[in-house]
Amino acid sequence: MINTRGIFVAALLAGVTALSSAANASLVLSSGNGGGTDQNVIFQNVTGNNTTSLTTDTNSNPANRVTFQSNEALTGTNSSGQARISDTADDGFNLLTWFLANSSLGFTTNVFNINDLTATLADITVVTNLQTITFEDIAISLNGNNFFTLQSGGGEIIQSVSILALNGGFFDDVRQERLGGVQTISGAVPEPSTWAMMILGFFGVGFLAYRRRNQGNVRLA
Repeated sequence: MINTRGIFVAALLAGVTALSSAANASLVLSSGNGGGTDQNVIFQNVTGNNTTSLTTDTNSNPANRVTFQSNEALTGTNSSGQARISDTADDGFNLLTWFLANSSLGFTTNVFNINDLTATLADITVVTNLQTITFEDIAISLNGNNFFTLQSGGGEIIQSVSILALNGGFFDDVRQERLGGVQTISGAVPEPSTWAMMILGFFGVGFLAYRRRNQGNVRLA
């Protein structure tokens, strides 16, 4: 029997990626710690600990609040003075999204480090004030750090970042989250078609994560 729902979601994601990639001129994802940040996310004044939506502070004065959301209950610790966000069950998670809790704020630079469990590929989806784009099939190493840097320019402000493990893989934690260029989101207002792509993109990412989580994938010991 043909899984029409799966084909529909895949088509939506493909459409979102194709449309947003064409418009992507000022958003760059690179491996490694590219710098350009001035705020570290720390595990302090936490709300929502052990739930699917956890909010914590940056080390700026005044602090900015950063929210992490997943399909798993989340918790964390401080690692080298910076937040280490993991799942409460400590057996791995396959989806994580983060954004500033104040929806009027965004950022232009984001450095983060994925500490892997079993995932070898991931999609990284970024929502900005101008577009939604998915960087597909990003290689994830099972050994050592997986630092990534997101940078935007030309008036483009990052509103949220999502990572999705592919092929039934799982992440162990995300740590050393750093932000730069935190500012009020202003300027260009997304077209109705852009809002539609954002909604469809989030629907697709969440649906795929749900399906993969419930396929009974075997994890490495």
